[in-house]
Amino acid sequence: MAETVNILGPARNRVDGRLKVTGAAKYSVEFQVPNCAYGWTVESNVAKGKILSIDTKSAQAAPGVLAIVTHLNAPKPKEPAAKKHRGQTDGIRNEERVPFSDDEIHYAGQYVALVVAKTIEQARYAASLVKVSYAPEEPLLTMNAAKSSATKPKGSFGPVQIKKGDVDLPLKGTSLTKIEQIYTTPTETHNPIEMSGTIAAWDRDDKLTLYDATQFVKGVQSVIARAWNLPIENVRVICPFVGGAFGCKGAVWPHVFAAAMGAKAAGVPVKMHVTRRNMFVGTGHRTPTTQTIALAATRDGKLRAMRHVSHIATSPVGDHVESCGARSTGMMYESPAIQVEETLHKINVASTTFMRAPGECPGTYALECAMDELAYALKMDPVQLRLTNYADNHPVKNVPFSAKHLKECYQVGAEKFGWAKRNPQPRSMRDGDLLGGWGMATKTYPAHKMEAAAKVMLRADGSATVQCAAHDLGTGAYTALTQIASEQLGVPFEKVKFELGDTDFPFGPVAGGSNTTGTVGTAIHEVAQLLHKALADLAVKDSESPLYNLSSNDIAMIAPGHIGSKIDNKKSDAYIDILRRAGRGSIEVQSELKEPEENKKMAFQSFGADFVEVKIDPLLPRVQVTRVVSVINCGRVVTFKPARNQIIGGINMGIGMALMEATEYDPQTGLPATRNLADYHVVTNADAPVIDVTFVGEPDFAFNPIGCRGIGEIGITGAAAAVASAIYHATGKRVRDLPITPDKLMDIA
Repeated sequence: MAETVNILGPARNRVDGRLKVTGAAKYSVEFQVPNCAYGWTVESNVAKGKILSIDTKSAQAAPGVLAIVTHLNAPKPKEPAAKKHRGQTDGIRNEERVPFSDDEIHYAGQYVALVVAKTIEQARYAASLVKVSYAPEEPLLTMNAAKSSATKPKGSFGPVQIKKGDVDLPLKGTSLTKIEQIYTTPTETHNPIEMSGTIAAWDRDDKLTLYDATQFVKGVQSVIARAWNLPIENVRVICPFVGGAFGCKGAVWPHVFAAAMGAKAAGVPVKMHVTRRNMFVGTGHRTPTTQTIALAATRDGKLRAMRHVSHIATSPVGDHVESCGARSTGMMYESPAIQVEETLHKINVASTTFMRAPGECPGTYALECAMDELAYALKMDPVQLRLTNYADNHPVKNVPFSAKHLKECYQVGAEKFGWAKRNPQPRSMRDGDLLGGWGMATKTYPAHKMEAAAKVMLRADGSATVQCAAHDLGTGAYTALTQIASEQLGVPFEKVKFELGDTDFPFGPVAGGSNTTGTVGTAIHEVAQLLHKALADLAVKDSESPLYNLSSNDIAMIAPGHIGSKIDNKKSDAYIDILRRAGRGSIEVQSELKEPEENKKMAFQSFGADFVEVKIDPLLPRVQVTRVVSVINCGRVVTFKPARNQIIGGINMGIGMALMEATEYDPQTGLPATRNLADYHVVTNADAPVIDVTFVGEPDFAFNPIGCRGIGEIGITGAAAAVASAIYHATGKRVRDLPITPDKLMDIA
């Protein structure tokens, strides 16, 4: 077996675990702010039109009401200026409209008023008394309805329209084996345990504190400061813990603006909860997709052409592009001809946003299902087909991948799963009365680097505090970053305290794109170098130090807690001794914020493979995923437990995508008909199979000095395709539109 273990860091328990299980961890809307009132929104019940009137008299007279904000009286901030570095330093907005800015209605569920009252019950009751009259217009609620105004987007994070070679000739020829199919995915909605929410507290007219459930405190700070024309330092955003997000807390959504407006209007701090119901309209979702995949291959399985045409949606006030084809077909397999097209449709539904592996997740679903269909058409093993088209270089950029190790993922996964025992004939593997099926798919996600800085304070007792305005979404970032800090600083793990989630700390990136560990880890590496230099500067001037009169440039950390000569390792000095002799209780250094260096000579991407078993009772017909083997290469794994946890979570989310998740809209109103966890189904413990997770490969030091690539999102990629392929193997029926609910398998008995 090709499995390697040198990449695995220790299996640390979560440093924040006790705080969470005892309830001591404070989430954003749990902070206690003196004299805090509560906000409750009124939402539009039409999908397009204008507000004719808003009657707030009864609501204003209700008990406890302090203010009612509408487009007629809102303390209006300005539209934030254009962003320079989208997603990194200036914040993210997927709904490009300040709430209550005019009388226009762009989608059903749009906030049209905010009631502020002394208690949440009073605010909710008063909101029910607000009467809004509309002049409705005919909305566009589906991509098909909006096709006349569809556009070809350029994308925000790399090209989404790709053409390499001539795909038409091989796809029209008769000598190749070809498949062409349409795969669809529905609207999917984030449902983290912690719903979004904000507390806004003004101190005078020019200073604002926000406790906000966000993946990007620095982004919220930047957007809100620009909107209210405040100095950046006059807006503080605090978010030490996030109870899950999956992307819905990456952008600055209307409720953040609304909370600040309500607090300004009422003259008191305002706490605003986003209800579970409003999470379906107020904080984004994954776009529905219609993807057409065409593949042509020789009889021995070599791809000669790949075409991936995607149709996606967003709102009239949104700009998010889900790059399905570019992030799957555009980089996964070698082919002389590749074409990727993306078409964006603006419909009167709330704005789309990032959702775990945006682009890669639906894109790999379609591509990997198509590869499974091609394998059957060729009478070829699905693993062998992928090995036949293995790409050592990026298929479009034509540069080598760094530390890829995908072949190891296939080998280890197949061995652990027992893939060689698979009978390829559909409906051939039964377990008593149950149909059994095995499927597999490739996983992938790019390695992203963003900007970050860090501060460290080393104390004379040997302890250290490290700060960065990063985030832990429940992913284990507190633990991973503590581990990196311990290693890079040379301070015992138990003596390191990592602090995050506060704009008073040095800049941290959005917790998205699986970038946190690599990006913040690099900043920790840099600040550790500065700390060792600062200690060396003290030591070389101290006649009592073994390092006296040496050049500080010739000194580095040579052992935990010690710096020493790079030339003569007998000359060393302990951190605590250096500080004691200098009469210093502590020493503090901070790294600089700078754009990461870009290596254009290599492609940085994580890969993996899922092997899935399903069992189906043909009389129900209920699909049960019974076993998963997942093998991942993501560079170095800093700490094992949270990493394994992330892959398991992503796979379970992929199972939900395959079998149950779908946001359905009322075709008359444009409102979601599934706006709660009774109707919108997600995977629970009863649905979750045994998942075996293995990591292979080596540290990717070409990517960063920590050697790690992101891991939060790769888990979901490929998972839905592996489930769908296993269902075909079990039943002989190919279902291409997700989710694969029992009604779509009624004829398999």
